[in-house]
Amino acid sequence: MNTYLLSIAAYILLAVTHPNVDHDSSAPKAYAPAIKHISTLPEPPEGYRWAVNPDFTDEFEGSKLDQGKWFPKSPYWRNGRPPATFKADTVSVGDGFLRIRNRRLIPSEGSDGKPGDKYTLAGGAVASKSDQAWYGYYETRMKASATPMSSTFWLKNLPKPVRYIREDGTYVEESHRQELDIIETIGAPTKLATWNQQFNANTHYQVNVHGKKDPPNVSQGGPRNPPTEIPNTADDFHTYGLWWVDANTMHFYHDSKFMFTVHPKTDYNPQPFARPMYMHLVTETYDWEPGLPTDEMLNDESKNSTLYDWVRGYVLVRK
Repeated sequence: MNTYLLSIAAYILLAVTHPNVDHDSSAPKAYAPAIKHISTLPEPPEGYRWAVNPDFTDEFEGSKLDQGKWFPKSPYWRNGRPPATFKADTVSVGDGFLRIRNRRLIPSEGSDGKPGDKYTLAGGAVASKSDQAWYGYYETRMKASATPMSSTFWLKNLPKPVRYIREDGTYVEESHRQELDIIETIGAPTKLATWNQQFNANTHYQVNVHGKKDPPNVSQGGPRNPPTEIPNTADDFHTYGLWWVDANTMHFYHDSKFMFTVHPKTDYNPQPFARPMYMHLVTETYDWEPGLPTDEMLNDESKNSTLYDWVRGYVLVRK
């Protein structure tokens, strides 16, 4: 059996045995929009079909976040990148959307809410409770905030220890971690003026070596050319999708249209993206973006929030 079919078989086993799968009789009704959406997905391999992965599918109906599926404040990344930190109170559900509303922090704070001047803004980081997002299709319908803060949808995992002994008898202890950015955008960028009109996707592989200088992260992202230009991400809702095919292959889609394929670098691992991950929906500040939201932006409800209409996950299963 080839590597691709092994990947599918492993994911089928995961989907069948995962304890968080919803077996409630109301599931077909709750997941009807995601089931209907299957007709828009890429053609599956012969002998397989797409099925909804409930752990990563949410229509964001009702008046509160489903805390059976989501953390309103990520436990995986607690504080964020200055000058914006993460606050659970920026996250809400209503009118059919998940909203992350950026706001001013008054007074400013240090890490973990302690007194300090490190953080002056609050964004949000919603994280999945399941860390088993693996090979499959992941998509969101999102409208970015019209601010210099980010609007993002991505996958990551916690460091995995790797221990080995070299031929010279040297003992080495490392940790390895993956990050797969499906979409990173800024609705109102100041440094890169067209960054809100580019499908910004990326893969990162990080290695930390105990007691030694860490090697640099290796990254491989999508192309930067006219064929990958997209409408302004803050002007309207659009879908951003990923078909995570196997450990070395990712296809990206915009409004159900194929955009490009990324093959992650193999500097540190011949199969760099072979482990499952958790999901993040995040608004933050970037250290390379000098612009910050003004009070006028933060007080304008039409500009200050990233809106997620829905998030959906799918897995390949046998026919």
